[in-house]
Order: sequence, then structure tokens, then C-alpha cells
Amino acid sequence: MTCKRYYGNYPYPNGCYLLGPTGPTGPQGLEGATGPTGPQGLPAATITVNSTTTGAPETQASVTNSGTPNNVLLDFVIPSGLTGPAPTLEIGTVTTGTPGTQASATITPIGGNSIQN
Repeated sequence: MTCKRYYGNYPYPNGCYLLGPTGPTGPQGLEGATGPTGPQGLPAATITVNSTTTGAPETQASVTNSGTPNNVLLDFVIPSGLTGPAPTLEIGTVTTGTPGTQASATITPIGGNSIQN
């Protein structure tokens, strides 16, 4: 056991007491009285998308609040994609139809950069 030093009047002025092993936990105490009501909180925030702007390619997307914490106005900047290569096409056979019918054509993409609808 260890002698623990204390200063004061309990139980003897400026004395020493022996610290033994911790005893078992006592029973749960009674519930205390309800505390006072806290202050009124802030009103619920409103959130509005204020603007959406296209940014330069390969830049970071961003969102900023141009309003207040309770009247949120979100401004989005979304980067555009990179410009792809122009399509290259080769026109093959063109067949004209008889009057009143549609013509037809064979179109072959060169290098896989075309979209055909």
C-alpha cells in the first residue's frame, strides 16, 4: 500500500492516508431534477441553387455559398469536357433513287472518330 499525502482538514490536518484496492461500484443513485430549458435555436436553413456555370476543361469543380448560413445560395462551377477530334468520314457509294424516293450513301468512318445516327 502507498501513503498518499493530503493537505487540509480531512480527516486530520495535513496528513497521510493509505490507498487500498478499489472497492465494488455502488448502486445507481436517484435521477436528478430536470435542468432549465436551453435557448431557442436558429430557424431552419433554406437551400437554393443560385447558379451553375461551365468552367474550363481540366479545372476543379467547385461549390460556394454566396448566401448566408441560414439562406444558402449555392453556386456550382462544373468543368467542361475536353474537345474531341473532328470526325473524319469517307463517302463511299451514293445511289440516287427514283423521283419521290430517298437516296442512299455508304459512309465509312476513318479512325473511329464519327458518330452516325
